[in-house]
Parts: sequence; structure tokens; C-alpha cells
Amino acid sequence: MNPLPIVGATEGEIQETSENCLNYYFNLKHKSKMKSLNNMSLTVLAIVFTIQMAQAQNVDYKGHKIDATGKITDREGKHIGSVTKEGVISDNSGKKVSYVDSNGSLIDANTGKNLGKVGKNGTFVPYSSNNEWSASDSENGTCLIKDETGKVRAVVHETYKNIGACAIHCLTHHMKHGEVLDETKVKATTYVCPMHSDVTSDKPGKCSKCGMELAKKGE
Repeated sequence: MNPLPIVGATEGEIQETSENCLNYYFNLKHKSKMKSLNNMSLTVLAIVFTIQMAQAQNVDYKGHKIDATGKITDREGKHIGSVTKEGVISDNSGKKVSYVDSNGSLIDANTGKNLGKVGKNGTFVPYSSNNEWSASDSENGTCLIKDETGKVRAVVHETYKNIGACAIHCLTHHMKHGEVLDETKVKATTYVCPMHSDVTSDKPGKCSKCGMELAKKGE
């Protein structure tokens, strides 16, 4: 394509050359615009992927959970109890063990003793230690329950955000009704390989070295 008409060109040749120049200009502009759109699309996809990965981390949490029905399960998926929207906590047999009264206190169902304070924003402070547990804002329909150190202890359905922390705390600490648990005396169970004392776990399983069943430490 000749960008400019030559001397002595006819009117038709001049018009054709002008049209070619305009087409060339618009083609360049179109390609530039398409490149910008492609770059923008890639940026949007990268942002969406990052958000989905962050949400997936919450969903893939392996630990205690409260589902939409109020059923509470442990890290192995075992049913350990349930909670209602009104704040009634039951064990896995269906027996009522505690409840939240009108003052926001967690009450032992058998003795009537006050076990802790439940906050409207999902916090729970047991009277035995004053260590506050909290609930995160709802994301993707669920909330994270965290202990006083910020460690995630459970994922609960958003319906039970306000009472999830006290329910998880109560059932996972195996509270003896009639007395308030002293958290400072709670010892985690440790499992160890009979042949390899350096192989330990906080739950039953097999030794990564020899395949033997892990036993409770001290037994």
C-alpha cells in the first residue's frame, strides 16, 4: 500500500489511497484496543482466582464444624453434639447439656451454674480463664471460630455465628457439668509410635516410619 498518492495520480487513485490509509489507521487502533481488553481480562481472571483460593482455604479447613442444621462434628467427622438457633447445646445422645439465657450467659443445664459470657458478636468468654474466643465475619456462608491466640478452632454455618464459639468450646473441652473447667489444666492427648518415640500425633493413626498403630503416650 502506498501511504500517499503519487504525482499525476487520477482522482480514483487518490481516493483509493486515502481509503487505504484510513483502513490502516483503524486496524492499528483496533488491535491496540483488543490488546488492552485482553490484558484487562487476564487481570480480572487473576483477581477472581485469588479470591476463590482464599475462600477455598476456609472450606478445606479440617476440624470441628457446625453445619446448617446445627449438627456439630469433630475433625474426624464424628457427631459430638448439636446446637439450636436459640442457644441450646446438646451432646451426641441428644441430652441437653447447656443453654444461653436471656442475659447472654452460658448456663449448665444440670446445675444452673454460669459457665461463661456469650457476646452478641459471637464472642465467648469462659469464667474459668477469661480467654475470649471469637467469630469472624460471615464469608461464603460460614464463619471461623478462633481461640484467644487466633488459632482457628471450627468453621460454623453463619446461622450459628453468635453461639458457635460457646458451643464448640463447651463440647470440645468436655466440660464436667457441676464444675467449671480450668483450661490451664487441660492436657492434649498425644499419640506416639511404640518403636519410634520421635513420631507423635495429636490423633490416632499409623507410624510414618514402620506403619505400627500409634498408642496414647503414657500407656
